[in-house]
Amino acid sequence: MGMYTEIHFNAELRRDLPKQVLDTLAFMVGEVETEPVELPKHRLFDLPRWSLMLTCDSSYFPMQPATSLVLEAGQWNLSVRSNFKNYDGEIDAFLDWIRPYLDAGDECLGFYRYEESDHPTLIYASGVREAKP
Repeated sequence: MGMYTEIHFNAELRRDLPKQVLDTLAFMVGEVETEPVELPKHRLFDLPRWSLMLTCDSSYFPMQPATSLVLEAGQWNLSVRSNFKNYDGEIDAFLDWIRPYLDAGDECLGFYRYEESDHPTLIYASGVREAKP
């Protein structure tokens, strides 16, 4: 059956966000149904679950997926709450892809947690860190 990983991620995106990135994110969050004609050049888009990873859900975590891409005061805000089978490292690939487009210092942007883990991995703008119990 396989194990699930939940992700919670919230970030402001750069004001000069490229259209290709915006179009791809709009597809990934379910704002548009049609995959962009040209995807960004990144390993994320070679992985099997990239297009569903931000909106997936299972019964293994007590939450409903809630992902949005919202324009507020001229700045795009991405909020993700999802869980899926992260078999091919989609989360790390997503974070690697989105990191250059963040409007952030080194603040904590969220976490991800494997189904059988008691401790989450914290997501910072500069990278990930294991949470200390």
